[in-house]
Amino acid sequence: MTIEEIQRITKPLITAKKQGYINKTGGNGPRLTRSYGEEFFDRYKDKLPSSLQGFYSITNGYSWEWEADIPTRSEGEKMTERGIINIQDLVELFDENILVNLSGDRNYYIEGEEHFSKTGQFLPVDYIEDICVGVFSKENSDDMMYFYDFGIGFYPLKVNFESYLKLAFMARGYMMWPYVLVYLEYGKDDPAKLGESRYEDFSEDMPLLFPDFKMDEFIASYESLKIK
Repeated sequence: MTIEEIQRITKPLITAKKQGYINKTGGNGPRLTRSYGEEFFDRYKDKLPSSLQGFYSITNGYSWEWEADIPTRSEGEKMTERGIINIQDLVELFDENILVNLSGDRNYYIEGEEHFSKTGQFLPVDYIEDICVGVFSKENSDDMMYFYDFGIGFYPLKVNFESYLKLAFMARGYMMWPYVLVYLEYGKDDPAKLGESRYEDFSEDMPLLFPDFKMDEFIASYESLKIK
């Protein structure tokens, strides 16, 4: 990735702030990797899966939080919503308190696969409070981004890191928005309807919060970005 590509991906969130749709409440945006010193990225390069190297060579993480009033809501209904994009910096990404070390005595599974075949660690790249989206460590050649709820199940989101970033910023980091992808891939046809409530909130709230947002365009973008 180039700095221009990263700027293009992040534009929807920046534009929303300029247009006054949301209030910035925290975070520090992008963190230029070169500002940490010439040797900083080299300390982590060999640990990073190839799909993450372009981004982290330029930007050492990205954090932004917002809160906004929801227009046209009646008294007694939900009046505000919040969002968070929290792409971990390299120190956080490899923090032993955050890493998921894959232990043989845990009965992990990957949705849609008969056997769990990953080894090493799971890196929570986008850490969103009680859930995360990340990748398996370098010894696994899979470029897929996975949803993980800090339980035992991993859900392939069918997109790589760059495509995930595009969707995250299209979604403006709406709180728990990865559940939308989980619902589209797995929840719609499953009796448990995983992610359904957040999908419904997202579908209703986003056009109210961001008048330029169209749910059908978001879904079409996801379908076009999926790993075939």
